[in-house]
Amino acid sequence: MNRRLIVPAVIIGMALVARSVPAQQPRPGGAANSLLQVFDTDRDGTLSAAEIDAAAARLRERDANKDGKLTADELPRTVSGRGGPAGRPAGGPGRGAGELEAESDLVKPTLPKDDGEKRILAALDQARRGQRYANVSTTDGRLLRQLTESLGARRVVELGTSTGESGLWFSMALRKTGGKLYTHDIDRGRIAVARENFKRAGVDDIVIIIEGDAHVTATQNKDPIDVLFIDAEKEGYDAYLKELLPYVRPGGLIIAHNMRRPAPNPRYVEAITTNPGLDTSFVLMDGAGVGITLKKR
Repeated sequence: MNRRLIVPAVIIGMALVARSVPAQQPRPGGAANSLLQVFDTDRDGTLSAAEIDAAAARLRERDANKDGKLTADELPRTVSGRGGPAGRPAGGPGRGAGELEAESDLVKPTLPKDDGEKRILAALDQARRGQRYANVSTTDGRLLRQLTESLGARRVVELGTSTGESGLWFSMALRKTGGKLYTHDIDRGRIAVARENFKRAGVDDIVIIIEGDAHVTATQNKDPIDVLFIDAEKEGYDAYLKELLPYVRPGGLIIAHNMRRPAPNPRYVEAITTNPGLDTSFVLMDGAGVGITLKKR
């Protein structure tokens, strides 16, 4: 999206959100406007330039098909409560304005622990201001980092490098675990952008980029995989699982992006939910959706 269109996009997005958020009484000392309660993170009753930029970033992350526009389906579901694979109802009450407000209170920026993390986060910020294709949201990326680091993963295989944003989140974990990321993509242009992003972040030494058809390239190495991240063409998800599951170590994870939007591959969803050797949860389903599958020991 052209940067000069960001503020109008935020205004339009706010208007759409306002239609779905019921009116509520102002909190003591807080803003009466429900939109301020969503985007006013420091609770000073105004939107600063930084908060407007952050709001724009949050709205851009909702653009699932990357067409530069937001539809009602791509905005946070504050009332309908829809979730689950393929947008099926997940049950339970819908999320009201109070819950959206609480989410805004809880979600804070990632705080760098050291200079390495600071450099990666700066590279992520710059990457989002440059050429972008399909990428993970900040919330999804943080989850990738948390799962990878907590597992102590040494070998992460990613299918779908794009411009490297998910790879940067993985790198934040791998620089602590001593591991490497093996990321596959067939698009030479996206790889070139990703390569620059990795270099800018100072993690190009732990990221191995493999260009080509991942259905071919990813199976050429037979080493055990700790984390497999699938974020390539949706119709190929089930084939990727079949091809690479034998190399995922027992106790390893298969993480799949876009388990809600765009609509997931039904064959993949069936494969990860009917195999007794796998255990799957679906999380962050208010956004693109993430499937986390454990390969049982």
